[in-house]
Amino acid sequence: MRFLVLLPEAIVVAVAIGVMLLGRFAWLPQASRAYLPQATALLVLVALGVELWAGATLTTYFGGAVIQDRFALFAKAAALLTAAVALAATDWTAEDSLHLGLAMPLLAAFGVMVAASAADLLGLWAGLELAAAASVVLVSLRRPDLGLRLLIVGAMASALILVGLAFVYATAGNGDLAAIRAVLVNRAPTLALAIPMLLLLGGLALRAGLAPFHVGTLPVGLGASPLGAGLVIGLVAMAAATVAVKLAAALIPIPSVYVPYVEAVSALAMVGGGAAALAVRSPRPRLAYLAVGQLGWVAAGLATHFRSGTAASLFLLGAFAVAATCGPALLGRAEGGEPAVAGFGTVRPVRAAGLALAMLSLAGAPPLAGFFGELAVAAALAQSGNFVLLGLGLVGSVMSVAAVVGTLRVLFIQSPLEEARRAPAAALPAITAFSTAGAVAFCLVIAAYGVFGYPILGLADQGAEALGLR
Repeated sequence: MRFLVLLPEAIVVAVAIGVMLLGRFAWLPQASRAYLPQATALLVLVALGVELWAGATLTTYFGGAVIQDRFALFAKAAALLTAAVALAATDWTAEDSLHLGLAMPLLAAFGVMVAASAADLLGLWAGLELAAAASVVLVSLRRPDLGLRLLIVGAMASALILVGLAFVYATAGNGDLAAIRAVLVNRAPTLALAIPMLLLLGGLALRAGLAPFHVGTLPVGLGASPLGAGLVIGLVAMAAATVAVKLAAALIPIPSVYVPYVEAVSALAMVGGGAAALAVRSPRPRLAYLAVGQLGWVAAGLATHFRSGTAASLFLLGAFAVAATCGPALLGRAEGGEPAVAGFGTVRPVRAAGLALAMLSLAGAPPLAGFFGELAVAAALAQSGNFVLLGLGLVGSVMSVAAVVGTLRVLFIQSPLEEARRAPAAALPAITAFSTAGAVAFCLVIAAYGVFGYPILGLADQGAEALGLR
């Protein structure tokens, strides 16, 4: 029973490897390939069910290197739910590889799960790098040049993170997160630690695509396949945020070494993301900038360095992951400027509804999941007295909502172009039908996240408590 907690990770890795191996067998019937997304998504849902059932067990594994607590339960469940919905909602006729397209989101979700369960600095770094590597593979299938760019940017981010982690290790004399916190209780904040923290947070912000570091990853997200873009701006950003949450909890005794940086980055992300989303017209860049703005809200919750703020950030992170990962996937072949989505609500109403809900949730529009998450962060900011950051966040959210209204007008009011009226490619009709059902599932998930916001926020609060916050 105790080792059932590790079963979700085993299922995810086994399915990812199995799907990749199936891609090597050319003799596999075409009809069988058509049902691979359904089977894969179903197995991920099984892993999610096992996580929710057995994940409540509080225990450690491998000499304390892996820990299962309420934080791990929340983050792992959010990653599995995101992966399942993304696989179901993806228009597989717009992807470059069915098998790698199925496997890479699973490996990215596994990376988030590794970081969520990590009890030391090495585990945090390994989980983040695994999620990022999966995104590089998927991006490279369509644009090898952008895959190389993402690899170089990732190497820079990894170098900054490793330098920061090395200084944290040297200061505490231990790589265990709980031990680091215990040591820092008796240490005064110093400039010698504050400067490496700037490098560490800069590396995490570069991985997450946060302003002003989003210039490194944004072109990659715009040129990749729909699901590849979803991994870059969604699951990889979630992995970076998960690492940031755990590090902030370990460094909570000396908040002055990281809070000023987090406040500056969150303010730039919230205002800059909203302004950029309002300035662009193409749907995919607008999605990316909306994600930047909402991730700024996640960072703002961490800047409070209190349990309520961390819980609010964790709650919002779950909503962000689903919307940011699935948004580009729902967009599918409708890439390009506004003409690409003109009348999308008439041609493919279910997918258009899903895209609209994803953008509205990322913008923080009520009564969706993103709104309740941002509301929880706003309450934490007000409680901590940080009204300047709260005001900047509200300005960014207003601009984000205004930007989404412009996209909604094009989606549902403008007439579609003549070529858009043609039926989508249906080489695998079973896959096309499944992606439509997946869009319905996404709409239900993003709406239910807000409806059941109170119990979900309660679990997030337990997750923050498990990190030792009060």
